[in-house]
Amino acid sequence: IFSRALSMDIDTDYERPNVETIKCVVVGDNAVGKTRLICARACNATLTQYRLPRDVPTVWAIDQYRVCQEVVLERSRDVVDEVSVSRRVWDTFWRSSQEHRFSPSRSDVVVLCFSLANPNSLRHVRTMWFPEIKHFCPRTPIILVGCQLDLRYADLDAVNRARRPLAKPIKPTDILPPERGHEVAKELGIPYYETSIVAQFGVKDVFDNAIRAALISRRHLQFWKSHLKKVQRPLLQAPFLPPRPPRPIIGIPDPPPVDGEGPDSLFCQPLCADVLFLLQSSIRVFAHKVYLATSCSKFYDLFTLDLGGSCVVQQREEDENKENFESGEEDEQSRRGAKEQAGRTKSLDIDKDGVDGGVRGLNRPQLLQQGSLRTSQSDNALPSRAIYSVGALGTGRTLLGWGRGFLSVCLEHVDDPVTGRPRLMTVVAMDALIQEEPFKAVLQYLYTGSLDEGRGDLMQVATIAELLEVFDLRMMVANVLNRESFMNQEITKAFHVRRANRIKECLNKGTFADVVFRPDDGCLPAHKPLLISSCNWMAAMFRGSFMESYIEEVPIPNTSTACMRGVLEFLYSGLLTPCPGLEPMELIVLANRLCLPRLVALTEQHAADELLQLAVKGGDIDGQVLAYLDVAQFHNAKQLSAWCLHHICTNYNSICRKFPKDMKAMSSENQRHFEKHRWPPVWFLKEEDRYLRSQKEREREEEILRKQHTKRGWCFWRHPSS
Repeated sequence: IFSRALSMDIDTDYERPNVETIKCVVVGDNAVGKTRLICARACNATLTQYRLPRDVPTVWAIDQYRVCQEVVLERSRDVVDEVSVSRRVWDTFWRSSQEHRFSPSRSDVVVLCFSLANPNSLRHVRTMWFPEIKHFCPRTPIILVGCQLDLRYADLDAVNRARRPLAKPIKPTDILPPERGHEVAKELGIPYYETSIVAQFGVKDVFDNAIRAALISRRHLQFWKSHLKKVQRPLLQAPFLPPRPPRPIIGIPDPPPVDGEGPDSLFCQPLCADVLFLLQSSIRVFAHKVYLATSCSKFYDLFTLDLGGSCVVQQREEDENKENFESGEEDEQSRRGAKEQAGRTKSLDIDKDGVDGGVRGLNRPQLLQQGSLRTSQSDNALPSRAIYSVGALGTGRTLLGWGRGFLSVCLEHVDDPVTGRPRLMTVVAMDALIQEEPFKAVLQYLYTGSLDEGRGDLMQVATIAELLEVFDLRMMVANVLNRESFMNQEITKAFHVRRANRIKECLNKGTFADVVFRPDDGCLPAHKPLLISSCNWMAAMFRGSFMESYIEEVPIPNTSTACMRGVLEFLYSGLLTPCPGLEPMELIVLANRLCLPRLVALTEQHAADELLQLAVKGGDIDGQVLAYLDVAQFHNAKQLSAWCLHHICTNYNSICRKFPKDMKAMSSENQRHFEKHRWPPVWFLKEEDRYLRSQKEREREEEILRKQHTKRGWCFWRHPSS
């Protein structure tokens, strides 16, 4: 065995009066934490300045600490029970089982260490270390110390990953409970303490009580030293309460990549198209009103024109032929009005009467008008679907004086390009000068907000963009031609913000809606193109083979209007907007049905925030957490279920007292989780109970000793009562 002291001059303290020099030898198996324990006491800190790597050689550690004069000269002195003590701590190590012969000369106390994560080290305390200490130092007091207490509540997987590659992993079954150490200490008749260098628990207690044990042993031999009379027996150690585990953080996953029916692919394959553009009398281009109207004010004005059935197309053509023979002054005025119309930027606001009429039409239940939301001023209900479709079919008007590039607009039944079923569409005839590819580039920009800067027909794209009043696109083309493409990023960002606000406005007012969802307590207009591009579940439902793809109303049973509205707002904007009456668990159920994991995570975060706010205000959330747990586990809300399990584990005792039947009815998996992660843990409660009982027993013993001390007297002392 090799031993080296931490001080330079041992004999100097023997010459000082009333200063007791205590030689403390620390022994135990290899790699149980002896050197770290000594270093933590010497530095009186959490080893931030003198941090050691794992399993450092003992001699190296001692040499490092010999360099520090502060440790050697100042912190080696202490005061315990009003007795000045000069502490001399000796570390030990051994390389094999044949080299552990124990021969500490003149040791005053021995600190016998073992690891709480190594059962073999505790077994060696009983079979090897304690017999050798008693053999070589029969009168030396011994203190039993369990090191590495923090491993009792630590994440063992993380600890094993941080250990050396060839180190033996720590298993949960290797962790020793406190009663094992107390049993061995009671069997050997020595005090027992536990320490943690990471938590800085018990380090000072170990060495202070080791000094007390050494001073009491010295007091029996040197009874004339009066300053040792106040030294107490080694004190009891209060149990260590592990830190409260932090609440789980609910993370929000990134939006999934668009690999299905995104806006770009929806334009290439126009599923549920409701607009047909006729170019050069034969080229057909399908599109969607909601994408075009929310991206361009000109298209919004076009799709909200009054296409009432009072005049047929033939009559309107005759009127337009008569107008062609009017004076040139009126023609000049119409062109001036067209220029003024082209310079305006119209919002998505519609007339109040039109909104009211549209909402009343939805509540009937009817689908919103295919041609316009500006209904008549009367409060009469919309006609039935069959009558309305027949009356609306064939109605239209010319657009020669309305805007450049447009010829006429009308409503016709057109075969859907994807499903092949006839569908009522708005047919817009364009000027013959508008070519197909540049026009498609403009429409694609209105869908995606992006421009292919490598096109060879950018000038034609800019011309058509100016005709259609898509001024953002015209500016982007100008920036590309001027080699200032970096400025297009701000234009694209502003485009998406503006369109997101207009899309939300479409949801609120039902503009251009082509489907109605009917929950249990109302109805909500929606837009198939937006739903298809945001949700794979919706895309599959509206793709063709299901009944919902061609009906105007889709029932959503067992769902409230507030819940369905929350889903629609998420699909339109990508955000969760809590509203009054929204039940988080109901929204989680619906989002799980629709395969929307991001919405599930947002709702989990909203539910946890609501519970925290209620708890901060002093409300009782235990019953609500129990109700949330069952629903969350059943509907794949894993983050919320982990949050609920954490709350139950950290408030286990109080919840068991309030809801004993509900806790007993928990699944076996949850019961095992509670037993493993409950806080305070079971071992702490048992240790606390043992500590309180031992403290009462010691108080009774001290009371008996005080009574016996008061009855003592001198040989010739006479009691006053006698």
